[in-house]
Amino acid sequence: MKINDMKKAYIENILLWIVMFIGFVTLFFFVLNYAKIARVKDNMDAISDYGARLISTNGIGAITINTFVTRANNIAVNGIAQISSGNVVCNIDNTIVPPNYQVIFTTQLDSGVSFYNKQIVSRRAVFNESGPGTVTCTLTITYSE
Repeated sequence: MKINDMKKAYIENILLWIVMFIGFVTLFFFVLNYAKIARVKDNMDAISDYGARLISTNGIGAITINTFVTRANNIAVNGIAQISSGNVVCNIDNTIVPPNYQVIFTTQLDSGVSFYNKQIVSRRAVFNESGPGTVTCTLTITYSE
């Protein structure tokens, strides 16, 4: 009776498990990095929602901007750098005829997150309750890991 040599089968089986392990680890870290991007994007959406609503009801005075900065820092997740009033730029355009009573609030990330180096932007538009003009505000934030 001839005994089959099983060494090749064992080596193939070990190599298969090594390749599968490397694939699962790579997929795991890929998912973790995209989860981080999704968390930052969701937080930027919340900040944009809050900023648009606050400015639409109160205008763009210094008190409103300082209130926004204080509360946006409370909303921001870990990793987002401290927001200051210099990070917020607002402009009013009263030249549009007929007036469209709109507040457009944009939050943009200054640099990428992890391996994702593209621009991440969150934009909200709401009805301007404080005047007939179009108010456009841009908040630039930075994220460090």
